[in-house]
Amino acid sequence: MISLKKLSIIDIGSNSIKVLITNLNSKIYYDILCEEKVPFRMSQYMTPDQTLSEEGSKKLIDILSYFKHLSDYHQSKTILAIATEATRRLKNSEHILNQINQQLNIQVELLPGEMEAYYGYLATLHTIDLSDYLQIDIGGSSMEVVLVKNKKLINSISLPLGAIVTSKNFNLGDEITQEKSETFKNFINSSFNDIPWLKDAIHLPIVGIGGTIRMISKIYRNLIGDNFKLQHQYILTCENFQTVYDMLAPLSLKDRLGVKGITKERADIVLGCLMTIRALMSYIDSKELVINRYGIRQGLIFKQLDLPTHSVLDYSLCNLLTHFKLDEHHNDRLKQSTLTLANQLGINDPSSVNILKTISKLHQIGQVISYQNVNKHTFHLLMNVQVNGLTPKEQLMCAYTVKLLDRFNIKLEHANVLNEPDLAHCKKLSLILQLASYLTALKQEFTSLHVKENNIQIQFSHPIPSIYIGKLETLSKLYTEVFNKKLMIH
Repeated sequence: MISLKKLSIIDIGSNSIKVLITNLNSKIYYDILCEEKVPFRMSQYMTPDQTLSEEGSKKLIDILSYFKHLSDYHQSKTILAIATEATRRLKNSEHILNQINQQLNIQVELLPGEMEAYYGYLATLHTIDLSDYLQIDIGGSSMEVVLVKNKKLINSISLPLGAIVTSKNFNLGDEITQEKSETFKNFINSSFNDIPWLKDAIHLPIVGIGGTIRMISKIYRNLIGDNFKLQHQYILTCENFQTVYDMLAPLSLKDRLGVKGITKERADIVLGCLMTIRALMSYIDSKELVINRYGIRQGLIFKQLDLPTHSVLDYSLCNLLTHFKLDEHHNDRLKQSTLTLANQLGINDPSSVNILKTISKLHQIGQVISYQNVNKHTFHLLMNVQVNGLTPKEQLMCAYTVKLLDRFNIKLEHANVLNEPDLAHCKKLSLILQLASYLTALKQEFTSLHVKENNIQIQFSHPIPSIYIGKLETLSKLYTEVFNKKLMIH
């Protein structure tokens, strides 16, 4: 595959500076080559007259110099650099950006708030399969709120109410008293009252973007013993947020640092973010917040591409197959056979369909490590490589379904995410994939399959190799155990 373009995206935020280096392939797909973040709280280097100090300028340029070296190392000649609310507020922002351009030959675009909102919207549109939702991106200096209906951006607004700002203005860095809580709630609800179109978001789910939101998710998952690392599309309820709030609110900043999942650079602003989300969920009566691990940088990538009209999951699967040097139509026949067999067996709920689509397309990706122990390698890749369009639980079930291809009786190692009925369902999906794989391999001989009350009738046009007969007979025992249906070969 010919690479069309390597691109470095630098995001100068209020709490950190980030770089993402990507390889854009065939105007449709992309690879992430490198992603790195350096903490840099801009407000710590601001003078009383709202200018960035000389020390802050030097540190900023030093970080950008490092990112430029990373870009050179990855042979990325195009650098797209943006700065957001914290830089917009600097009275000497023009001077700072000129310095960066002169010293590093990097032109930084001062991104308007509405464009921050738009790129966040693109990041959700192409990675989470929701139609109607309210999106909130809470940074350090600003928050962007976006209303989406039928996947279209309807309204958006950028407010200077990021987690650093609210935490500082309402002294949320230390213990939260009842007075602080009430004062903040009155203020933030007043801010929401000034957004007339929020009434159109009543009862909608919220999509949350930003490092502090992801940290809150980690805190909660650590609290319940959930050790599965993938965060994208993880769902937090109002009750989950309340649990984290009840734990953090009485703590001093020093004690807060001892909570598992909290980082030093966000410990003093976590409640500013959490209390904003909690107030917004109450204001629109939303029952859940969906974590989006992506943001502006990913949105900027999608802006560069000519994306197909696939579903989020189908696009993600094709992109991963391209990454693993496999054709995007790899295993299309197997996918169709798997879904057809599952439907005949009465397994056609959306979650099962998504899992079967994924495992039928990706169950051989472990070959990129070695053809030996391929299912073991695929299991570990599915535990760590993000598949957009799946919830973390669905992706974990994909991994376990592949693991069951090697050994049918396995121990459940993620009991805080999956339960025994989930594992039993994975066994059904694994058996469906195995039978569909055999029939796809025997496509010249295979003619029909009919699911009956007590058996599954499989018709072949002429004799098949005895090895396959042995495999199908072994599989028949498992089908009898799990589906109460024996495989009948004709």
